[in-house]
Amino acid sequence: MSEAVNIELSGEMNATTEKRGLQKLLQHVRNGAGPAIIMGLLATRRPWTQFVATDNFKVPASLPRLTRRFYRNVEYFQANYLVVFLILFAYCLITSPLLLIAMVASFFGYRKLTSGPNTWKIGGYELTKTHQYLVAAAGSMAICWLAGAGAVLFWVLGATVTVVALHAGFYDAEALPVADDQERFAMIEQV
Repeated sequence: MSEAVNIELSGEMNATTEKRGLQKLLQHVRNGAGPAIIMGLLATRRPWTQFVATDNFKVPASLPRLTRRFYRNVEYFQANYLVVFLILFAYCLITSPLLLIAMVASFFGYRKLTSGPNTWKIGGYELTKTHQYLVAAAGSMAICWLAGAGAVLFWVLGATVTVVALHAGFYDAEALPVADDQERFAMIEQV
């Protein structure tokens, strides 16, 4: 009644998984591609005359249209929104000289660490590179806290979110060129 069944199970199996989305982006940044990614994103910036065209600002007719408009504008103007964030960040650094000094001191402290020796001897203790970075991070955090970096961070993030939300919500997406992939926001229905 029972017969022996032989099944061929030969072959190769690749156990590596490809990283996607945010994990892939973070891997590129860790490998030193952060500036190239930002420059590539800034290369897709839309013309400022189109970005600030007051003729295209209209109140949306319904909530589904507002949602669709918001997503389309964020996708279309993402490089412009990054520039807005960078301008607000630069404004905060310029208007807060103590924070600017703290950021410059932290930057040059880390540059000194990366070019310095792998171990330091302080008293009877030997500090490895990891310990050096921990001390530098703690010192930078303390200096930034004293300079008021937390308030500036929340101000910049709050102002950026407000500007982006208002622009993306009220800029008429129908005035934009037609996208190649209409199925991207298929779940959002226009009423």
